[in-house]
Amino acid sequence: MLMKILTLGDPHGKLPKNLDSIIKKNKPALIVCTGDYAKVKMLPDGTGLVNNQSQKKIIKKIGSFNLPVLTLKGNMYLSRKTKKIFTKEISKYKNIHYKHTGKLNIKDQNFIFFDFLYEKESLRVRNNVVFSKMRSNANREKKLNKLLKENKNPILIAHNPPYGVLDQIHSGKHVGSKILLKAIKKHQPKYVFCGHIHEGKGMRKIGKTEVHNLGICGYKLIEIQNP
Repeated sequence: MLMKILTLGDPHGKLPKNLDSIIKKNKPALIVCTGDYAKVKMLPDGTGLVNNQSQKKIIKKIGSFNLPVLTLKGNMYLSRKTKKIFTKEISKYKNIHYKHTGKLNIKDQNFIFFDFLYEKESLRVRNNVVFSKMRSNANREKKLNKLLKENKNPILIAHNPPYGVLDQIHSGKHVGSKILLKAIKKHQPKYVFCGHIHEGKGMRKIGKTEVHNLGICGYKLIEIQNP
C-alpha cells in the first residue's frame, strides 16, 4: 500500500504558498516538519533572536489540517524560556507529535525522531556560550542506534543532516552530524528527512538510504510503500 508524506523544511516564519491547495490535491496521510518554526534574527556570535509570534502562527496553521504532524524542535530553542514556549504551543494540538529522541508508529510505519544535537563539527562559528551548553552525546547515540535496530524499515526524521552529506555551508565547511552518519551507514533506514543546513537542500543516497535535506520554507511529497 502506498502512503504519501508531505515533508516540510525548516519554516523560519513561512510555509509553502498554497499549502491548503497542496494538501487538498495530494491528500497526504501525514506531515513531517524538520523544525525551526520561528523567524530568527541571527546575531554575530552565531545565536539568534526568536520571533515567538511567527512560531505560534506556523504551528497553528499546520495543526489545523487534521492530519498527524511529526515534528522536531530544531536548534533555535536553546534557552529554557524558548523551549517552554515551543512545548506549550504544540501541546495545544493533539495531532502534533514531538519527540527529542524517540519513535512513533503510524499506519504500520515506524518513524524515528532525532532532534538537533551539537557536535564539535556542527558549529559554524566558535561560540563559548554554545560550547558551554554541550552535553555528552553518548546516551543519545546509544538510544538512536537502539531505535533503528529494533524497528523494522524505519523512516528517520532528523534536524541535522549527516556529516558530509547535504551539509556544506557557503564557506565549504561540512557541519553535519557524525553520529547520524554512522547510524545511517550501520542501520540503513529507508529515508532520512532533515533540514538545518538550508544551502544543502537536495537528495543523496547513503547505501540504500535516501537522505532528503528539505531546506527552508519548502516542501516535497514523498510516496512510500507502506509495510
